[in-house]
Amino acid sequence: MLDYCYKACESGITEKIVEMAINGSGIRDTARVLKINKNTVINALKKGKLSYSSKP
Repeated sequence: MLDYCYKACESGITEKIVEMAINGSGIRDTARVLKINKNTVINALKKGKLSYSSKP
């Protein structure tokens, strides 16, 4: 397994960012919890790699 110096390169970080955003966490809170830069959080949300369908 690879040891990354930069946390944002780890697998599953984008999914965690999107999941936290759906659950109401802010950008700064998400960045603080995941120990990544807030600009990384913003870029991941802008790209919208994952799409979740909302169920009524």
